[in-house]
Amino acid sequence: MKRRILALAVIFLTSVLSYAKGEPIRIVTITDTTDAASSEVMKSFRQQIAKHANLFTMVDNSKDANLVFTEDCMPRKTTEPYVCFYTTHYAGGSSKTFLGGGIYAGDNANDIANNFVASVAQDVVERWENTARDNAIETLESCLFLTQSSCAVPEKLIPELKVKVLNLSQYLQKGGLKK
Repeated sequence: MKRRILALAVIFLTSVLSYAKGEPIRIVTITDTTDAASSEVMKSFRQQIAKHANLFTMVDNSKDANLVFTEDCMPRKTTEPYVCFYTTHYAGGSSKTFLGGGIYAGDNANDIANNFVASVAQDVVERWENTARDNAIETLESCLFLTQSSCAVPEKLIPELKVKVLNLSQYLQKGGLKK
């Protein structure tokens, strides 16, 4: 079972390379440090992420991150298994968009952390591009609908709209963008 999880993690991490586009995904982590189980799992998770520095880099401030990872575990006695959950959010501009989440149970913190790393990689592979595009559309439309002047087109949408700046009238003439 552990080998299968590790193999899946390697496959997903390899796939993340196409989304990192030469720059590691900046990840900020959040956990309840007063709970021993949560702290152990987060420590192991950070160590696992650090092994993939070409894909992920840890940052201290959510303003610098483009991925927010939240983790928490149920309180446990030393003889009980770890039962933990995680969520990931794409941090695009001023908004955070849910990417994925899961619940895992295991005998030790490393097993949970390995599952989390594989799941985070899967979240990125399956949802990153669409989520980034949807956030860029929301950012542009928010600007266009709230202002009388022109708005800068998010870099991600420039190839699609073929302009760097546009106003609401121009956007509507182009037919808008579908999410």
